[in-house]
Amino acid sequence: MNNYGQKEIFMTNIINLTPHTINIYNADGNEVTKFESMGIARADSFETVVGELNGIPVVEMTYGAPVGLPDPTDDTVYIVSMLTIQAAIQVGRTTSDLYTTADLVRNDKGQIIGCRKLSRV
Repeated sequence: MNNYGQKEIFMTNIINLTPHTINIYNADGNEVTKFESMGIARADSFETVVGELNGIPVVEMTYGAPVGLPDPTDDTVYIVSMLTIQAAIQVGRTTSDLYTTADLVRNDKGQIIGCRKLSRV
């Protein structure tokens, strides 16, 4: 059991399928690890032009199946966007191996530089 009274999950592989490095910080604000991007998983997207706003085209976005998301395998989890997780749910794929960032860390300019936790849906 871990500090949260939950069974700890030990996986041998954590693969980042977002387009940027994921920096993990501890509660003291120190970076403890990072996961470089190893590819990109995303939701297929479709746009329909619905009008114009001050000369700027306005589209309505709809999203489909995940693209670039491997099938689940033993001892591997993937860090992906929330949109990718939602796309996986939509097509009936298990999400037990999918995580996204949580408890974001920002720099003094308000830019996201990492997170303290990972989240499951």
